[in-house]
Amino acid sequence: MIVRRCATRGAFEALPEKSMQLNLSKLKSKYETMADLPILIMIKFDNYEITCYKNGKLIIRKCDVKEEAEKIAEKIYLEGI
Repeated sequence: MIVRRCATRGAFEALPEKSMQLNLSKLKSKYETMADLPILIMIKFDNYEITCYKNGKLIIRKCDVKEEAEKIAEKIYLEGI
């Protein structure tokens, strides 16, 4: 996975290196859902807000440390496949 700072959103962006499909319904059942749209959901993960796209892209807000964003992304990917 690639994790990089997203300058325009003040967040980290995680992208899978291989093509994948996240199971948004599975993630909704595990986390508090803040928004639910056909191609994405926004969930609350601890103190973070994460936008999860079907194609595996994640936007991790309220996180300042890249290593923490990587751990969060790994957990979301494991739980969403």
